[in-house]
Amino acid sequence: MKLLYKSLVTILLIGTLTGCSSKANSDSTAGANGTLKLRSADVVDQKSPYTTGMEKFAETVNEDTDGKIHIEHFHSGQLGSDAEIFESVKQGSVDIALQGAIPGSEVAGAFYIPYLFKDADHLKSVIQGDTAEKIKELIEEETGIKVVGFVPFSTRYLTTNGIEVKTPSDLKGLKIRVPETPAVVKGWKSMGANPTPLSFTELFTSLQTGVVDGQENPYEIIYNNSFYEVQDTINKTYHNFPVRTLIMNKKKYDSLTEDEKSILEENWLEISSFVDELYEEQEEGYIEKLKEEGMKFVDSDVESFREVAQSTTDQLAEEVFGKELYEEIKLLGK
Repeated sequence: MKLLYKSLVTILLIGTLTGCSSKANSDSTAGANGTLKLRSADVVDQKSPYTTGMEKFAETVNEDTDGKIHIEHFHSGQLGSDAEIFESVKQGSVDIALQGAIPGSEVAGAFYIPYLFKDADHLKSVIQGDTAEKIKELIEEETGIKVVGFVPFSTRYLTTNGIEVKTPSDLKGLKIRVPETPAVVKGWKSMGANPTPLSFTELFTSLQTGVVDGQENPYEIIYNNSFYEVQDTINKTYHNFPVRTLIMNKKKYDSLTEDEKSILEENWLEISSFVDELYEEQEEGYIEKLKEEGMKFVDSDVESFREVAQSTTDQLAEEVFGKELYEEIKLLGK
């Protein structure tokens, strides 16, 4: 009898606590009149086109769902670093995030393979059509998160100090800081450079002290991080056209109606184009600012770099995407 009594008490306690927990979770996401409140996050600052885009995305989703979905966006790393935000999305304490790198995803990392895309238009044709759906599925299988869509990031260029890089032969022995991504390291090695993986926080000092000779990033990052103080040349290698990815907690996404899911995805396609236009407008301003700081712009022979890198690019991309999907990606660039 004592054992039965204890069991009944335990069951009642568990039921009570579960009920409280469910209510707390419900209260944190459901507002008045059945509004679903979602939290989104990013690490970029308030002035970024990506923040402007996320705020516009929240506004249009709210309008198109007649106020049933309300998204509150937290910019500037208010909810943590990229890695912390990603984990929060997986766990559900953050619902939506816009990210550059996706931890644990070789497919997302493959967007950084040098010369994977012919140009920005090639990238857009891949991330805005049916091919994008196949890439999304691969990332979702790897990570367990929902990929809502993509948005173009800025073209990356190589900066150096006192060295003009016009052809692959100019890269010989050059120590270039690269992200800690194996595909990127292999890509730069194939072109003759000496790629050196370093965290971004170490980059300025490493350039200043000569630990590395150069680095590769978009104009915005080159300017906003004052790399012009330790580098004097921008080599227009056009070696990479990366993306940022809008991700969502899978359970929260699955809880939406089919109409709500469509609204999120269709709105994001429009916002992606809007953000891309904003970024292009700002990029012209960054070019002028970098020239004012004394940086020299060098026209590199892009095709010669592409030719040298091609076999490695093909090998890496085929390993990640699979032969059939990679052929589809290449076809969209012709």
